[in-house]
Amino acid sequence: MTGLEPLHAAPQSQLDDAAAHIGQQRLRIKKLEALLVACAEYLEPYADVVDGSYGEPSPNAAMSLLSEINEAIA
Repeated sequence: MTGLEPLHAAPQSQLDDAAAHIGQQRLRIKKLEALLVACAEYLEPYADVVDGSYGEPSPNAAMSLLSEINEAIA
C-alpha cells in the first residue's frame, strides 16, 4: 500500500463478485423479458372486451394483463 489508494477501494475479489452478480441479474432480466413476450403471445387470442357497467365496453382480464405486459416490455 502506497498511501495513495482511496479509503473506499474494494479488494479485486469483491469487485469480481459484484460484476458476476450483475451479470447474473442481467441474464435473469433477459429470461424474464422473453417469458413476458411468450405470455403476451399466449394471451393475445383471449384478449377481448366485455360489457362493463352501464353497457360500456371494458377490457376482460386477459386484455388487462396483456396491456400491462406490453407496457412492461415496451
